[in-house]
Amino acid sequence: KVGANGVGGERARLMKVENAVTSSVEINSLGTHRFLDEFALAYHRAVAERLRREPQTVISHARQNLNRWIESATFGDGEVQTLEEWQGILNGSDVDRLIEIITDTSDEGQRLRSSSPFVGTLSPEKRMEILADCEQRATA
Repeated sequence: KVGANGVGGERARLMKVENAVTSSVEINSLGTHRFLDEFALAYHRAVAERLRREPQTVISHARQNLNRWIESATFGDGEVQTLEEWQGILNGSDVDRLIEIITDTSDEGQRLRSSSPFVGTLSPEKRMEILADCEQRATA
């Protein structure tokens, strides 16, 4: 999926920071699909809070990500289809519906979060705070 592959330079930079943090923590359940799904959900719950406060800024950022990723044309058909699906979601959803979609705990919600255009929406500090909280719960 697009999000899991680290799209864009900012994703690569954040992944390096994330790897540095996780390497200093007991890695028993970290890095599992379950942990990554829980982190993605927690991240998107924080994005939802920001969406409520600054909807235009958050949505604009997501659209810019999608446009940049689609223009890069380095994806397979399935990945482009998912990016286009996100474009449709952003274009056809109000803020409340977007929040429902990005915080949906179903398999469909997980699938969409795995290619989320909301990467970079939160500050690196907030992202690291969420990651640390998830790590603490996973190793408790």
